Amino acid sequence: MAEERLFWYSIGFWIKIVALVILLIFLYFFQPFEQYIIENVPRVRFHRVIFWFAALVGVIGFALSHWQSFRRHILHSSGRIKVEELAFDTLQISLLTSVIISAGATLQAVEMLAEFLLFQEMEVEQTLGERILTILFFIILTIGFYLLHMVVRAFRKGWQPRRPPPRSPSIGP
Repeated sequence: MAEERLFWYSIGFWIKIVALVILLIFLYFFQPFEQYIIENVPRVRFHRVIFWFAALVGVIGFALSHWQSFRRHILHSSGRIKVEELAFDTLQISLLTSVIISAGATLQAVEMLAEFLLFQEMEVEQTLGERILTILFFIILTIGFYLLHMVVRAFRKGWQPRRPPPRSPSIGP
């Protein structure tokens, strides 16, 4: 546990994260890379890059979190396999992945609405309403997935009512 904590605080980890972000930004603006992706991966377009990034983060996060949960509850358990905890972990991980992907779709829909409003002339009637409803649907979907995550978390840890804050002694009127 201490080694894991030291790994997150090490300078090498953060240098690798910054280098990865710089590489991704470079690749986004590098025209030959865009052309290579468009030619070799069918039906991928760069105008939906926010959703693609959210989906990539969601899938990688799901895989890493599930592997850590599997390792903790199956491989490193001391003689007792904790299937119930693994099931709750998997459910929580999949709900958080759904939140990430749905939030990415919401951001992409907002970006597409802004682009539509900036580059369209006065023909805004029906498609504007459809785009706004799409954004509202994605917001409701994201909130719903997050609330489901909180319900699963409450079932896992058990319901613990919150205590009222301690009262300070009153000094007389």
